[in-house]
Amino acid sequence: MSVWRMFGILVGTLAVLYVALTTAGTAAAQQPAARGGALSGMARVSGTVEAGVPFKAAQVYLRNVDTLITYMVFTNAGQFRAVALAPGNYEVSASVKGMGSDVRKVALKAGDNPRLQLSLRAAGAQGNAALADVSLEGESAGPGGSVSVEPYDQIYPPGPGKAVAEQVCMVCHGENFLPSRPASEAVWNARIDHMAGRALAERDGATYAEGLLSPRTSVFPFSRQDRANLLAYMVENFGSGSRRRAVKADREAPIDETVLGKAMYIEYYLPPDPAGQGSKAPEYVNIGYRGRRVGQDVRFDRDGNVWLTDRGYPHRLVKLDPRTGEQKAFLLPDPKNGIHEVLVDRDGTIWLPEHSGVQPSTMKRLLGFNPKTEQFEQRIPMDPDNAVHNSIKWLQSLAMDSKGNIYVGWIMGGALSKWDRAANKVSVFRIPTPHAIPYGVVADRNDNIWVALWSGGKIAKFDTTTNQWTEFTPPTYPGHIRRLNVDSRNNIWTGIWAAGKRSGRLAKLDQTTGRFTEYPIPWHDAQPYDVAADAEDNIWFADSPAPDRTAAIGRFNPRDGTFTFYPKPQFDADTPKIQITRDGAIWYSPRGSVNAPAISVMYPDMDRITTLGAYYLNDPPGYPFRVARPVQSARNTR
Repeated sequence: MSVWRMFGILVGTLAVLYVALTTAGTAAAQQPAARGGALSGMARVSGTVEAGVPFKAAQVYLRNVDTLITYMVFTNAGQFRAVALAPGNYEVSASVKGMGSDVRKVALKAGDNPRLQLSLRAAGAQGNAALADVSLEGESAGPGGSVSVEPYDQIYPPGPGKAVAEQVCMVCHGENFLPSRPASEAVWNARIDHMAGRALAERDGATYAEGLLSPRTSVFPFSRQDRANLLAYMVENFGSGSRRRAVKADREAPIDETVLGKAMYIEYYLPPDPAGQGSKAPEYVNIGYRGRRVGQDVRFDRDGNVWLTDRGYPHRLVKLDPRTGEQKAFLLPDPKNGIHEVLVDRDGTIWLPEHSGVQPSTMKRLLGFNPKTEQFEQRIPMDPDNAVHNSIKWLQSLAMDSKGNIYVGWIMGGALSKWDRAANKVSVFRIPTPHAIPYGVVADRNDNIWVALWSGGKIAKFDTTTNQWTEFTPPTYPGHIRRLNVDSRNNIWTGIWAAGKRSGRLAKLDQTTGRFTEYPIPWHDAQPYDVAADAEDNIWFADSPAPDRTAAIGRFNPRDGTFTFYPKPQFDADTPKIQITRDGAIWYSPRGSVNAPAISVMYPDMDRITTLGAYYLNDPPGYPFRVARPVQSARNTR
């Protein structure tokens, strides 16, 4: 089956055309010579979208069928424009909730600027909504397929177990996890036993969430009576005879056509593997993600290339030149040993910690890839003395300080490892919070290493001079955070997920005062996955999808407290991390995409495009402050 046929299947499921991308630009007479899509060898398109009913910000998709690149723009008062389009044959269409257009075909040559007209019509009845793709880590999104969308209080009627669900389960899983998975009493018992860690008396933990609700160590209020109330509530409302349901959004997403009309998305799709090769090879097709590629995190090198971790099996490191769309993939030394995040050093080395994979008990290493030789020249064991006393332990997030030392969190293991570059030595530091789950690591301008603790919502600071920990607790606690970042003023930012009727929010820790400020996110069921500051200290975040709300990139302006949302091309694909260029472009990978794994970028203002290359404001590793070039790497460790 072709990749475009798979796109068609997904579009049919959603009843609107949400799986393509487009770019936006200015009209020819308004284009400065070297800006806004007037790139050498590129084309432009403009036009009108019409409908028999009022609409706002229709999404216009321009899919280059020759290059596996798709562009998406939004209408403003029915008008759209798209720039920086690679020459080729295009399929152009438009959609807005409940309506879609026919597909128009157009061939573009360098310098072309045709004007098109598209007409929207009703896409059919929307009795059910498609639930978001299965979360790759199984925590938040429901299984694929259709669910009934109903009001919150109808899905969650009064009862003693409702408060337990809201204060415990929804903090991490969100409001749609429970009603989308009806099950028997035995299954609900097993699920709760897993979270409470009933089997841990006989074996080590198998996942980082197992045992999170152990009553004597959990930060969540979960007594034996809470457990009984929760089980009874689950069986009564989400038992084996229940329909699969999800919560209907209580308000529409805010739309600013003036802002969206300037924005442009581009998606560079990962080429599907041929039959019998790569993810379709016999040794990989039935493990992990079963024959599909899975983009995770992106970073930029000094030359404007984008590097991606591909978590599909076999694990690969992918290099994209966004100026040409050319991709090149490199197999990891052990393609089954896990991959998650990536960091680009100032000397050009690409660093990747090994995650879980399908070999969770094997040694996990920090891998260093030399893009000049195209070889993995560093393979550094990150717990050489077995300081993390667990038979199953996984690395995940990483950061680099000004000396070039690299710090990696043990998401499964509750610790932070440091590779001292000059001494070529690894040290391991336990995180003081019991059952700590480090999910996000970043360095500040003072070489402190900050860690987001998924296991309850604290933020931990590791002083690299004293090797001491300090923990900070946001006002919303327990909460669910996955990432954190630092702005140019050395403030620490993170996102906190919604929990039932408790809104999602952004939180800022001012290091000069030690005080938190929280900002509620003004749309339903916000799940801010990652945060990052741009050159003006606007805070951008990736928000996960809901059954009747698209995944989006959000922007928060701390100076006036306003939020802006940019719906993503792929309606139900979550995004774990974002990276921001010096020109303000937001790069990410739609990790949750089943049919269209990609490396993606959103340009908030297409008129600022001077190159399609991706460059950090302060060069790699991408902090909002300068990091000195590290000393030469120590000898290889294998």
